[in-house]
Amino acid sequence: MAYLTGYYENFVDEKGRAILPKDLKEQMGSDLVLTRGLDDCVFVFTRDAWQELQTKLSAMPLSKGRGISLFFNTHKKDVNPDKQGRIQLPIKLREIATIEGKAVIIGNGNRVEIWNPDRFAAMEAAMDSESIVAAMDELGF
Repeated sequence: MAYLTGYYENFVDEKGRAILPKDLKEQMGSDLVLTRGLDDCVFVFTRDAWQELQTKLSAMPLSKGRGISLFFNTHKKDVNPDKQGRIQLPIKLREIATIEGKAVIIGNGNRVEIWNPDRFAAMEAAMDSESIVAAMDELGF
């Protein structure tokens, strides 16, 4: 699978459907998994990426992996985009992410993230140069 990237602004209709941008949809295919994401967004994984996450969670000791497993698995939903590329966002995930009307859709590595625009802007504004430099140092850049 390709490394997903990009920033897109889109709408979520009154039925809770979001349109995946064409290039992201083409890269991800049709067998997708939605779940709660970090910082109260919605994560969209391909089936392979989801299975990789589950394999890593299963390898953790129960005492350490239980909470994170519950976090990702409690609101998991299998979806297939329709012909227009729309995916149905379950109401609970929309509530957690406070997504209504507008949404920001981000390609982020092995997943897509769907955000409330205000929440994404606040998270993006909180990223400062020092924390990025520290992370890059840790990665050896």
